[in-house]
Amino acid sequence: MVDDTKSPDQVVEIEYSISTPDGHAQRYSIKLDNHSARLLNQPPAHPPAWTRLEVCQCTNCPLDAATHSHCPLAVQVAQVVDDWATFFSFQNVDYSVTTGERRFSGTTEVKKILGSLLGLIMATSDCPRMLFLRPLARFHLPLASPEETAFRALSAYLLERYFVAPDKVSTATFDGFIKRYNEIQTVNEGLAARMQEASQEDAVIAAVLGLDLLAHRVPFFARETVETLRPLFAFPPGDIT
Repeated sequence: MVDDTKSPDQVVEIEYSISTPDGHAQRYSIKLDNHSARLLNQPPAHPPAWTRLEVCQCTNCPLDAATHSHCPLAVQVAQVVDDWATFFSFQNVDYSVTTGERRFSGTTEVKKILGSLLGLIMATSDCPRMLFLRPLARFHLPLASPEETAFRALSAYLLERYFVAPDKVSTATFDGFIKRYNEIQTVNEGLAARMQEASQEDAVIAAVLGLDLLAHRVPFFARETVETLRPLFAFPPGDIT
């Protein structure tokens, strides 16, 4: 179910199709607000018990069960978790991801494509610790490498600094960037703990753990990427104004 109050030009649609050799196939249409990149898909009317806020609530979660009965991130990924709860992480699947501009397709381990899909949903959910990832989700890149993710995440962080405090962009440091990814790691750990109750096999749990590993690596790759990319920005004097 999707929030249908938006006109078509206000919506960005990203479609994931995933299928196994034995015929298990699922299609997910992820719809985002074109301006805010907020997820427009409505959560299930009767979400599973493991999505309640107090179940393995993240230690850095600012939400109160008195006003939020369910984790806003967990309810949005619940359907994907249910669809792949009985699959092993190393099983190969065929996939296609279609955005407004291009289509990606191939074969990969189910944990990898689920990690890409879950990452998109998590970043665009109403989880307060994930909000800063929405710009990346708006220009989603499926199965991005750690280096690609680091480049995109750091670029988005610096662009945010430009909008929030343009006079301080030149003095921006990695400290705030690293702190945010530390928060993501805590969220990933909490989500993985929730999924222990929902999954019979390890595909979705491995997908989240893969996201957690990426969250650990991105700050490191961001530092490394800055240095390896430095030659690309070594323009001759006078060519940049």
